[in-house]
Formats: sequence, structure tokens, C-alpha cells
Amino acid sequence: MRRSYPGAMTHEVEVSWRDVTAHCPVIASDGVEVGHVLDVAALPNEDIFHGIVFRHHLIGHPYLVPARDVRRITERAVHLSVDSASAARYERFHPQHIQRLGLKGQFFWRHLGWTDSPE
Repeated sequence: MRRSYPGAMTHEVEVSWRDVTAHCPVIASDGVEVGHVLDVAALPNEDIFHGIVFRHHLIGHPYLVPARDVRRITERAVHLSVDSASAARYERFHPQHIQRLGLKGQFFWRHLGWTDSPE
């Protein structure tokens, strides 16, 4: 469902990327709602914001909006700096599984190996 938000830039309180809520609308610069937030791509422990993962209404797949294209985040929505046509051309999002070198095993059988990262 594509809805238009003509006055979307007025009377909204801006919030941090840490306060983005799941399923809030993602609104392109032309006022068209292009999808809903699925997740935030970030490294919270290092305060690094990569972008917003959203499900596109027309295409149905998850896409990543890079941080540079997020104009602002409010209590109600994520507003993009690109129009709805450009938002349809983002790359599909593929979650990354990150591992780091660390200690594995139990009790006295610990050894160096790859462990899951909390990021």
C-alpha cells in the first residue's frame, strides 16, 4: 500500500537511530511511503550507524538504506533524502554473520578458534 505524506516534515520530534521502532513507515523525499522498518544496521557498542533495513511495499524484499540517505528519523517515521523511484533501486539486504577469533570449548579444553560475535 502506497500512501502519501504531504506534510510529513512538520511537527514531528526527531529521535536517534537507537530509537527507531520496528514497522514504522519509511517515507521517501517525495512523500510516498515506500515500506516499513525491519531493523537497524548498526554496531551499537561502537555507536556506528550503517542504515535502515526496510521491506519495500512494491517489491517485498528487505533493502538497506545507507545512513547517508536517511534525512531524519522521527518518533513516527524514517524520512529519506531520495525519492520513491530511487528507493526502489537499493541493494537487497543480506544479513551478515560475524565471527571473531577467540577462546572456544569448555572447562580445561579451551582453545583458540572462531566464535560468534554479538554484533
